[in-house]
Amino acid sequence: MPTNIAWTDETWNPIHGCSRVSAGCDNCYAEQLSYERHGWTEKPWTPENAEENISLKPDRLEPGGDGHPAGYDEPKRIFVNSMSDVFHTEVPDAFIQDIFAEMRNYPEHIFQVLTKRPGRAAHMDIQWPPNVWMGTSVEDDRVVERIDLLRGCGAETLFVSFEPLIGPVVDDADQLDLTGFDWTIVGGESGPDWRDMAHEWVWPIRRACMQQDVAFFFKQSAAFRPEQGQALRCPNGVRRRFREMPELSDPVRRAREQYQEELPA
Repeated sequence: MPTNIAWTDETWNPIHGCSRVSAGCDNCYAEQLSYERHGWTEKPWTPENAEENISLKPDRLEPGGDGHPAGYDEPKRIFVNSMSDVFHTEVPDAFIQDIFAEMRNYPEHIFQVLTKRPGRAAHMDIQWPPNVWMGTSVEDDRVVERIDLLRGCGAETLFVSFEPLIGPVVDDADQLDLTGFDWTIVGGESGPDWRDMAHEWVWPIRRACMQQDVAFFFKQSAAFRPEQGQALRCPNGVRRRFREMPELSDPVRRAREQYQEELPA
């Protein structure tokens, strides 16, 4: 499905529902949409309600299903799942394997998977296709260990989403080890109960990316509406936009070239 998330093109949700796991989940937009606005789930997204709130959508694994990658006539970046967490404990291993099988079938697309449960992602027996970018969310210094947990994952491209950034992650760039990572996203919180984000919290992340040759994408400042304040205020006072993306791996580049060659003239 089309989306206004700046770092992706489409969303695909073969799972619906989740449960809060840390402070970054307190104002979860997916919960607000599903529980508070539309009634797609009937209870708050607490751990106690996870079994009832999380539902699998096997029809979306079939071509023709809502958001399925077969529906796009050009290579896309596809966010999997914007309304859940692929690696939630309530999602069976077999269903996760089915999702990965579908992603493997469409090597021309980039699939961006984001989890707050990187330990499971790193320890599952998964054949990681080169077109899957695997990321974890880090909202402040209380959950920075997620970076080390995801580092053990076998995905070719790893990223960290510092969003919503609700507190400092490190005081100095030298304290942030991004070894093995290719990309970072930073963004403030949006929505009616948004929490402020100091641009000073972003500076060490930006410097660490520069020092370690990691692509840096600044999505937004904290504001009521998403995609507001897309420029980072740098230490010298100048505001700059950063929209860097990781380089495509050779297998993905070749798959895209082959896909273009096979299109009808």
